[in-house]
Amino acid sequence: MHFNKLPTTIDDQITLLIERGMQGDQSLMRRWLETVGYYRLSAYWLPFEVPPTDGQTRSKQFANDLQFDTIVDIYVFDRKLRLLIMEAIERIEIALRARWTNRLALAHGSHAHLDASVFQSGYDHIALLSALANRAKDSNEVFVDHYRRKYTAPFMPPLWIVTELMTFGELSRWFAATKDPKIRSAVAKDLGLPSREVLEGTLQLLSYIRNICAHHGRLWNRHTVKRLPLIKRFSGDLVIGQVETGSGIQNQPANQIYNALVALIHMLRHQSQDTTFPQRVADLINSRSSANQRSMGFPENWEARPCWQC
Repeated sequence: MHFNKLPTTIDDQITLLIERGMQGDQSLMRRWLETVGYYRLSAYWLPFEVPPTDGQTRSKQFANDLQFDTIVDIYVFDRKLRLLIMEAIERIEIALRARWTNRLALAHGSHAHLDASVFQSGYDHIALLSALANRAKDSNEVFVDHYRRKYTAPFMPPLWIVTELMTFGELSRWFAATKDPKIRSAVAKDLGLPSREVLEGTLQLLSYIRNICAHHGRLWNRHTVKRLPLIKRFSGDLVIGQVETGSGIQNQPANQIYNALVALIHMLRHQSQDTTFPQRVADLINSRSSANQRSMGFPENWEARPCWQC
């Protein structure tokens, strides 16, 4: 099918929303449609559409009395949640960077990243190194420039410099590629997780969520592509459901933001027992209705679960 939708003016968009049943102040609609955009906001009002009838993909009609400021309220809440989660992931990322760098450098030297034998054969070490070399080459960071001016070899700065240039996704891949299981296991315990496999799976989820946050995407009512690994020591906090896999029905953590928050709380508490993150998240979540909380995977009586006890 050839795409044939035409661009619409803000006035057209307001008219369309009203025709579909949206209510509210048109000046408010205009301001938000101009500054945030119809397409981005549509992710927040789609759940309020009347269920489609047989043969329909969407009804394109809103439930009775849907107010535009309800959509704005959810959007603002989602932005606050993203900021909290970005803060938490930043702390985990920096801790991972510091722990992995220190352990790998002590075991394999200042330029361990240049030695392919330090990494598993299943990973493309040349591709990882090439991307990192280009990042170092183009960097204007003072610490990188200092290395270039003072040293002629090796051609790349030491591990503790180049890791500062890695994205969270790259750092996760370098960690997973590390051959020495003792290093990966030790780093997992450094971050409060039981095994290297659990840490690798958790990092995949957190990297995915961080990318959503970095692009100002929606966390409210989202089902993530990645799932948190089943971490037995967190079982009293996690929401577990049955998932159909290639090997049959399995119990796995639900793929909503609630379980990711549980993992972040445990990992942050391992770094700092007096972290205020759980309470700040709880305060924000408590500002939402029960229906809004359920759409993010929060179970009934979630505050009574161990990780939320501040």
